[in-house]
Amino acid sequence: MSLYIHHVPGRLRVRTQAFRCQPSRMEDAARKLVALAGVDEVKVNASAGSITVRYDPGQRTQDELLRAMEELGCVGARYVGRPADTQIAGLFGKALLGALAQTVAQKSISTLVGALR
Repeated sequence: MSLYIHHVPGRLRVRTQAFRCQPSRMEDAARKLVALAGVDEVKVNASAGSITVRYDPGQRTQDELLRAMEELGCVGARYVGRPADTQIAGLFGKALLGALAQTVAQKSISTLVGALR
């Protein structure tokens, strides 16, 4: 199952393919998450398969919310319990590598096209 996590203090967005297949599960999870102390708002996007949680970082942490989502069946255990910085660094690293690979490919193609002229 693919999983995307975007986090800034006070806002956590989780997108997963599982929600596209089971939108009722996503709605149920949203109702349970918004009932947690410190959670201000939960928005769902069934077509994107995502849940966005706005919360008070003084009352909740990213790890607590991910743990709650795991208990509700939203995310897999492999993403819970890792330090938030490690998760964010891992996602940033993947994005950076992807952007670097794309830039290298574009420059290589430009060089090749220039050489063929």
